Amino acid sequence: MELIVSLPKNDPAMAVAVAKAGADRLKVHMNVMHDASGTAFGDFKAEAPAIREIIKAVDIPVGLMPGADYNKLPTADELAALAEDGLDFIDIYAKHMPLWFIDLPLKLAVAFHEFDGLIEPPYYMTHLYWPPEAGANRIWMAEASIFPSTEYGTPFSYLDFRRLRILQEYTDVPLIVPTQKAISPDDAKWLKRTGTGALMIGAVVTGNYTQSVAAATQKYREAIDAV
Repeated sequence: MELIVSLPKNDPAMAVAVAKAGADRLKVHMNVMHDASGTAFGDFKAEAPAIREIIKAVDIPVGLMPGADYNKLPTADELAALAEDGLDFIDIYAKHMPLWFIDLPLKLAVAFHEFDGLIEPPYYMTHLYWPPEAGANRIWMAEASIFPSTEYGTPFSYLDFRRLRILQEYTDVPLIVPTQKAISPDDAKWLKRTGTGALMIGAVVTGNYTQSVAAATQKYREAIDAV
């Protein structure tokens, strides 16, 4: 199971500290008001310089959450330029992703905004073998952002764990579990034991400051590696 850190700010110094603390990947943002951190991320023009600095500053893959409004997403040319600069993946809600994203030269992680317990939608949402001759799934990972904002930071229960396990079973790609709920380092052990693709820690469990984010990263790294 990988450890992804969702940065509460597009801050190169924070990114370096988190990479040194043991993150496998980083996620940065633009075009969104981030509920968990309270950070307002600007558009491509505002955020791209810092994102490029982050990519250059760390030796681990960096991905982008490009926005939560279909009409405010960066253009194909802007995303292709970031890919040339070393951006590795895109992480976006399925309901916000235009079809032209499929042709971007980046890995694609699609996020579910809910899970009603029905097993067919997750499979078909993540089953996109394209182009046909490649014989590979165009969707790289799926993010289980299934908890409402009213539940952010609340304890992570057995019921939450089992819902995620069911969702994981019926996606056609590895599942990313974000810390919308207060998933502890000990909870992370159970996610790894049951085959979760990645844990993505963010402001709910890391806080918003460089020292707190790096310290949390180290704790989760140690817990994951202990399994």
